[in-house]
Amino acid sequence: MNILFVNANLYGHINPTLGLVKKLTEKGNQVSYFCSESFSEQVTKMGAKWIGFSNKLDLFLKEYRPTDRHPFFMLMEYMLLYDEAVLPEILEIIKEDQYDMIICDSYFGGACFLKQIVKVPVVCSHSSFAMSKTPVPERMLVPGFHPQLDHCYQILKRICESYNIEEPSLEQVFTSKGDLNIVYTTQDFNGDDGVYEPDYLFAGPSIERIQEADDLDLSVVGERKLIYISLGSLNTAFLDFYKTCISAFRNTDYYVCMSIGKKCEVSQLGEIPQNFLVKSFLPQLEILKRADVFITHAGFNSVNEALYFGVPMLALPQVNDQHMVAKRLVSMELGMSESIKELSPETLRSKTEALIMDKKIKENCMKISREMRNLTESEQTVWKLEKFVDTWKERK
Repeated sequence: MNILFVNANLYGHINPTLGLVKKLTEKGNQVSYFCSESFSEQVTKMGAKWIGFSNKLDLFLKEYRPTDRHPFFMLMEYMLLYDEAVLPEILEIIKEDQYDMIICDSYFGGACFLKQIVKVPVVCSHSSFAMSKTPVPERMLVPGFHPQLDHCYQILKRICESYNIEEPSLEQVFTSKGDLNIVYTTQDFNGDDGVYEPDYLFAGPSIERIQEADDLDLSVVGERKLIYISLGSLNTAFLDFYKTCISAFRNTDYYVCMSIGKKCEVSQLGEIPQNFLVKSFLPQLEILKRADVFITHAGFNSVNEALYFGVPMLALPQVNDQHMVAKRLVSMELGMSESIKELSPETLRSKTEALIMDKKIKENCMKISREMRNLTESEQTVWKLEKFVDTWKERK
C-alpha cells in the first residue's frame, strides 16, 4: 500500500502513531508522513518519508489567536481553521502521488471533509479518546448560543462552499469518524459504548518513539521505590508544584525522578535532595519501565504509556481531555486524582504512599498492561488496514 499520514506539530498526537508507522513500513508498505519539521527524524526513523508544512501553514500555526476562550468552542475553532489551512496542502500532495489510503489525525487532518473530496479511504487516527458524541449538551451547539460558536459555523460553511461538499454537523467534525478509525488504547479504557469494532481498531499505545540521549543511571535507585513526576511537555510552568514535590519526598526512602520541562530552571528549586534526580527532560519510557508510581498531568499518551508498563498513577489534570482521562483512571481503579492547585506536601505524600500500598490498583494496572501488550505486539491492526483497503478497491 501507498499511504499518506496527515498530522500536526504536537507530541501527544504524533508519538502514538509511530509504532503503527513502523509496523506498516516493516510489512513493505510505503508511508509518507505530513507533519512539522521538528518530527521529521522521528517519522523517518520509523521508515516513513517525511513531507513538511508549507510556509503558509507554519505561519497559521504561529499566528492563530482564538476569538474567545470558551474551552470547547476554542478547540472547535482551532480544528476548523486548521482544516481550512491544511486541506489545500493535502490535496496538492495527493495530486503528486497515487495513494491507496489517507490516515488523518482526528483533530488535525480534515478527515470529515476529505471523506467527501478524495476517492480513497480516509482513516482517522484518534490520539485521545474516540468519542461517539460531543462532550457538551445539544443546546450548546445551536447557532446563537455563543459568538465563538457562530464563528465556527462561519468557518464550516466557508470550507464546504470552497469544495462544494455537504456541510457536516459540528458534532461530526468533532467526533471525526473516518471510513475506519484507529484508537491507541484498549476498548475498555476508551470507555464509550458508541465506539466499537469493526469501525474502530484498538491498537494500544506506541512505545517505538526515539527518545533524546540521556545519561540516565537507575542503578542508584537500588531497592527503593521509584516515583516519577512529569507534567508533560507543554504546560510545565509550575514552579510551586515542583517545590511541593521536593518538600513531600525530601530525604525519604523513595527515589524521585522529576522532569520540569523548559519553562522552569532547576536552579530555581534551591538545593536538590540526594534522593532526587531533576532535569528539564527525562526519558519517560525508560523510567516508566522501573517506576512504582507516576505523578502525571493525565495526558492521554502519557497515561497509556504508564498503563502499558503497569504503573499506578496520581493524576493532576489541568486542561482539555486530561480531566476525562483522570476520571477514567479513578473509575477503573487504576489510580487516584487530585487538584494541583490544592496540593500540599502532606497530601501529595499520603496519596502517593496510598498508591504504593494499594494492591487492587496495582493488580488492575497489571491486567490492563497485559491487554495493551497483546494489542501492540499483534499485527492485527496492519492486517485489518490492508484488508480494508483491498475490500474498498473491490467495492469501488
